[in-house]
Formats: sequence, structure tokens, C-alpha cells
Amino acid sequence: RTLVIPPFLAELLERHLESHDNELVFPALSGGPLLTTDFHTSYWSPVRGGAEARAGRYAREAMKPVEVFAG
Repeated sequence: RTLVIPPFLAELLERHLESHDNELVFPALSGGPLLTTDFHTSYWSPVRGGAEARAGRYAREAMKPVEVFAG
């Protein structure tokens, strides 16, 4: 499938792909593809609703809810 994206986004994507050794744009924590059964709970809900910082093996910074960025 072909996806046409603006040059600035292509540049960001290229830098992102260079930042890790995986051919996937957004690999799962295990390094493989994101599983649809796990996507909503583990990935989409924290992005959509915000999430607190988490330490340990699956550490992440705190995330603000999407609405904050919508203005």
C-alpha cells in the first residue's frame, strides 16, 4: 500500500526508523508487531486518555490526553 505524506513527516519518520534496529515503525515492547488484541488497552487508551509515568521494564513518561493537544 502506498501512503502519501508531507515532506516534513517523511523526514520525521526517517529519523524515527533510524532510532531503532527494527523495520517496524512502531514495534511492540517485545520487538514484534503490535497485536490487535492488545492495542486498545496497552497503547490507544493511554494515548487517548493520558497516562501517568511508569518505571521499570516498561517505563514511559507521563502522557497528556489527546484533547490537550486539540486546543
